Amino acid sequence: MRFVLCVVIAALLPTSALAAKGGETMSMSRAQAAAARGDAQAAAAVRTTTTKIACMSECDKRGHSKGECTRACRPGVCHPGAEQPYCVSE
Repeated sequence: MRFVLCVVIAALLPTSALAAKGGETMSMSRAQAAAARGDAQAAAAVRTTTTKIACMSECDKRGHSKGECTRACRPGVCHPGAEQPYCVSE
């Protein structure tokens, strides 16, 4: 079941990568700390962690520039303010 959820989240990731373009980003450790303090958006981002490779692939499929994808898919960065919050694994 968790695998299926991860696949669904990965499919939704490109939308969130662009939504985060001008939004807040934070490190994975800051997101984890914020989630521990009860920040729902940070918790959602941590729960929807994806790999850099998957993030870059989905971002590219959506037709975004390599620079946009590189910025949105930096390892260890979380986008809690994105339409679909997510983090990129290190």
